[in-house]
Amino acid sequence: MILFILSFFKTKYDAKSIAYGAIKYSILKVSHEKNVVFNWESALNFEGESSPYMQYAHARASSILSKTKPKNKANLSLLNSKEEILLIKKLEEFPEIINSALASLKPSLMCNYAYELAKLFTNFYHNNPVLKAEESLKEARLSLVYATKIVLKNSLSLLGIESLERM
Repeated sequence: MILFILSFFKTKYDAKSIAYGAIKYSILKVSHEKNVVFNWESALNFEGESSPYMQYAHARASSILSKTKPKNKANLSLLNSKEEILLIKKLEEFPEIINSALASLKPSLMCNYAYELAKLFTNFYHNNPVLKAEESLKEARLSLVYATKIVLKNSLSLLGIESLERM
């Protein structure tokens, strides 16, 4: 089953990165007080709490940014939809989550944060057109996509999971 699923990826390198990420995330997401029960189907799920889900969110952000780059001066006050505000608030939590995870020696806190960030980004992307928005709003949204990509990449990196540019 795993080989069948991974055969859809462009290169063996991508497949290895996804498989290794799935294993690492499945172990790290569980608090150290609990037992780890590993299941390949849930570990490789693209629609749930899994490394491939977060890697795909990063790849989606990369894809958007490959089409156009944000300009230096965007009017961020235009970001006022519910999804945009929730995503911005989640991005603001990043330094605090790092400190909490380090202080408590609980990588599961970083796992939960990365998953929630990917989920909020996916919701934002589905409900707010980025590339087809009016030019000033497009620039603001591109800046939000860029910030999300950076934080998601750093979150995955702290967990030892590779972020992919495309999937």
